Order: sequence, then structure tokens, then C-alpha cells
Amino acid sequence: MDESEIGEALSLVDSERIVELSKELIRIPSVTGEEREVVQRARTLLESSGVHVDLRGPDERPVINAVINPDAERLLAFNGHLDTVPVARLDAWTFDPFDPVVEEGRLYGRGSSDMKASCAVIIHVMELLSEMGLPIAVGAQLVPDEEKGGGHGTRLLIREMDAGRLRRPDYVVIGEKSNLKVRIAERGSFGFQVRFLGRASHTSAARTEGVNAIAKASKGVLALEKHIDRFHEWIGYPVLSVNSVKGGVVSNQVPAECVIGVDRRLVIGETAETVVKEVTEALDEAGEGDPDWGWELIAPRNEDGSYRYGPPNYTAPDTELGKAFYRAVPRALGVDPELYVEWAGCTDGRFYRYAGIQTIGFGPKGEHAHGPDEFVYIDSLVSQAKVYLALALELAHK
Repeated sequence: MDESEIGEALSLVDSERIVELSKELIRIPSVTGEEREVVQRARTLLESSGVHVDLRGPDERPVINAVINPDAERLLAFNGHLDTVPVARLDAWTFDPFDPVVEEGRLYGRGSSDMKASCAVIIHVMELLSEMGLPIAVGAQLVPDEEKGGGHGTRLLIREMDAGRLRRPDYVVIGEKSNLKVRIAERGSFGFQVRFLGRASHTSAARTEGVNAIAKASKGVLALEKHIDRFHEWIGYPVLSVNSVKGGVVSNQVPAECVIGVDRRLVIGETAETVVKEVTEALDEAGEGDPDWGWELIAPRNEDGSYRYGPPNYTAPDTELGKAFYRAVPRALGVDPELYVEWAGCTDGRFYRYAGIQTIGFGPKGEHAHGPDEFVYIDSLVSQAKVYLALALELAHK
């Protein structure tokens, strides 16, 4: 692939078209569970450029699987979600969240950053690639339900693949925000509870008969809630956060138990078992010398007795997709690729990686996802589209 070919392809990226498509999607409210209308609109936009769209899932929550050149040997798929979180407080917005506004290079609206504008980039790239006749299949998988676990979206597609009813992509690109950095890995997730034990009594006997489980839990929270100094160059640091506390029944009784809910995010090399070991050591140390110290860890388990959790996942830089990204970014943007190693949550990319599919995230720059005045930088959407085109060309000519 010569520079003139890629230069000609990149020149086709149309900023105004990307903004137009983004606005089309943002104008349609699509809180998780209510995605049908926006999915149908995305389908119409794809089909208007001659791209065949295959809908999967139930009519009320369809999933888009669109493919260009479906008979080609290899398939590159771009994934994005069309559902959003609700608008918590309308009066906190400067703009109407469903009447998108462009101001100072930013596109405002619910879902602009997370992630309807990125889905618009995918649609625009599909429009352009449909005219190029590349020797590779390219797909758009636009899904509902990402915000609540993906069971009706990307995980549905994975189930279709596992059943042999849908072609497995060879490569997947996740369009979630990554600040134009290459996201090759994601933290794992392990949720569990710790139940601290006390002894109930009348408040008047709190210092003679009672053992306050809330007080014990407080000591446990302080033992767990701290920075974990373990860095991985592809992901960053692990995270533990105590996110719920439930204890006590009535105000005049010393509580006999208190349960905390813990969300632990894991880096490569960690497992649920290593986390449990660390938690056990921390809590045992916190309770040293306390004759009334008692607790138990409660975590979901699989049928074989192992802990149920989402392991950390990655696609290494030396894979075909990794190498293609490292060539595509400088060709499209004139800069060296940078890894996305930030305090970020999970994406649907983990489901593809768990299925053994090379998957990398690359998305735009934006702010205030899930909050008021959410926006995305328009120039970053243009850069995203250029990288996607360059990537498709790289993989097509590898």
C-alpha cells in the first residue's frame, strides 16, 4: 500500500458528515432498554449507502450486524453501543441533551462522548469503505445494552458466533473514548462482600455486652480502602473501592452484623484467588489483638467452586491487529501511537477477547460522559475515522 493510496482514502473523511450523522443519533433518546428507534435509524443510515444490514436479537432491542464484502477471507469489525444512561437532572445542562449543539469545536449532547458520535464515525467509515472494494470484509456491530452488561448486545452476538449462526470477526475495534490512544488491555472486575460479625445488645449495654459490627466494618474498610501500588504498563494500577455498607436494624440495638460491598478491578497477573488472599491478609492484620474480630468473605462461585469474575484481558501489541494499529496511527495522524493507560472502566471489548478474538479500543476525546453537558471533540472524531480507514487498508494489504 503506497502513501498516495492512503492519502487519497484519508482525504475522503468528511467532518460535516460525521457531525450530521452524530446529530441524527443523539436526537433519538435511547436509554438502555429503549434502543429500538435509534438502532432502526442507524440501520437506515447504513443501508442508504448500500451496506447490507442484518438485525439480530428481538424486535424491541435489535442488534446491527452489517458487513461489506462478506465473502472475503478475513473480517474486521467495528463495535459501538447505541444505548446511553439517563439524564439525571435536566436543569444541570446548559444545552438540551437531545438537541445537539456545536460550539468551539465540541459537539454537545447525551451520548456524544459515550458513544453515539463514535458510532457515527463507524457508519461514515462504512460508507467510505463500501466504495473502495478492499479484499477484506469489514463489519459494523452496533449494539444495545452496553451500559448494563451487554447481555442483549455484544454478548448476544458472541452467543450467535458460538452457536455457528454468525461469522466470527478476525479483528475487532471498539470505538469507546480512548483519547486517540491505543487501548490494548482492560482491567478485570471482581465484586464481593465482606460480612463483619458482632453481638447484638441493648444500647445501654453497648460497652459491656455488645460487639458493634459497624465499628468492626469501619476498621475493615480502612484496611482495604487504599491505593494498591502494583502497576502494569498496559493497564495501569489495580483499584479497590468499598461502594456499599449495610448494617443495623433499629437505633436502640447494637448491630450484630455489617456487610460491605467491594468492587475490585484487576490488572494482568491478578486473579480472584490472589485478591481474596490479599484481602484476607489485610483483614487479619487489621484484627490482630481483637478478641471480637470476626468476618467472612462472600463471593459468587461457578459450578466447579471457582470464583465468578471477569479476568483482566488484552490483545498484545505483537498480534496482527496490534501491529496494524502501530502502522495505521502514524500513517493517519503523523504521530507515534500511545497506549491508553488511564483510570478507565470496562468495555464490550472484553467479551470479544474472552472469545479469543483480537480486539483493540480506539476512540475520540470527550468529557462529562454520564453527566451534564457531555461533549466530544469534533477534530478527534475526524482523526478516529482516519485511523479506522488506515487500519482497514493496512489489514487488507498485509
